[in-house]
Amino acid sequence: MPVIESRVDGLHGLLRAVLVIAESLHHGSFLWFRGINRSDHKLAPSILRQGKTSQDVFERERRLLTRFRQRSLAYWPSGYPQSDWEHLFAMQHFGIPTRLLDWTENLFMAAYFALNTLPEDTAEIPAVFCLDPVEWNRATPVLSEFGESIQVLTTSDEEADPYRPDTNRKRNKTPVALYGTHNSSRIIAQRGTFMVWGTDTRPLEDFAGELQGRVWKLRLDGNREKLRQSLTKIGFVETMVFPELPSLARELTSQEGWR
Repeated sequence: MPVIESRVDGLHGLLRAVLVIAESLHHGSFLWFRGINRSDHKLAPSILRQGKTSQDVFERERRLLTRFRQRSLAYWPSGYPQSDWEHLFAMQHFGIPTRLLDWTENLFMAAYFALNTLPEDTAEIPAVFCLDPVEWNRATPVLSEFGESIQVLTTSDEEADPYRPDTNRKRNKTPVALYGTHNSSRIIAQRGTFMVWGTDTRPLEDFAGELQGRVWKLRLDGNREKLRQSLTKIGFVETMVFPELPSLARELTSQEGWR
C-alpha cells in the first residue's frame, strides 16, 4: 500500500486527521509520528543518504561503532552497560550517522520538529508522517509468517538479531519498527521510538508501496510561525523536547524578554 497523502489545515486539521486515522487501526495497533520541515524529504536514516551500497553502509557503521566505543568510555557513568545496541542508540542521539530513523509516540512532538527547524527554502511545506508500527512489522516478509504474535520488536527479541550491529546472522532486507534503549533524557522526553534498516537501502516510502503496512503523510498548511506559536501557547515548549539547561535559558529569555 503506497503512502497515503493529504493536506491538513494547521494543528486543528492535523489532530482531526490523526484521530480519523487512529479510528481505522486494527485492534491492538497504534501510531508513531515523525515531523519533517519539508514535505519532499525522504524517510531514510542518515547513514543511507549518500547513496552507498549496503556493504559500504555496514562497514562504515562498524568503524563508527568501534571508534565511538573506544572514545566514549570516559564519558559514561561507572558501570554503565554498553552493548552494541546501546551504543547505536547513543550514536543516533549524538548525531553520528546510523541505520536508525527516529519516530515518536507523541503527535505534538512530531509537529514541533516539523515546525521548529526551517528549511533552506522557507516556502517548503512541513509535514507529519504517521506509521502503524505493528501492522508494518506484520507485513514485513520475514515477520509476516508469525502473524498476530508479532508486535514492535525489542532489542532482546530473536527476530531483531538480523538487524544487530554485531550480528553473524544473515541480515534481513526490510526495515522494521523497534523499541530502543532510553539512554538519554532527550529520548525519554521525546517518547522516542525507531525503525532500523537492513540491507535494502531504499527510503521507507519505497517499501510502503510493496507492503501492506500503512503509512500516512499529512502536509501542514498554514503560516509556519503562527503554527509554532500555537504549539507554545498550549505548553509545548523547548524544554519539553530538550530537557537541558541551554534550552531552559533560551526558553526563559524568550518568555521574559522586553515587553
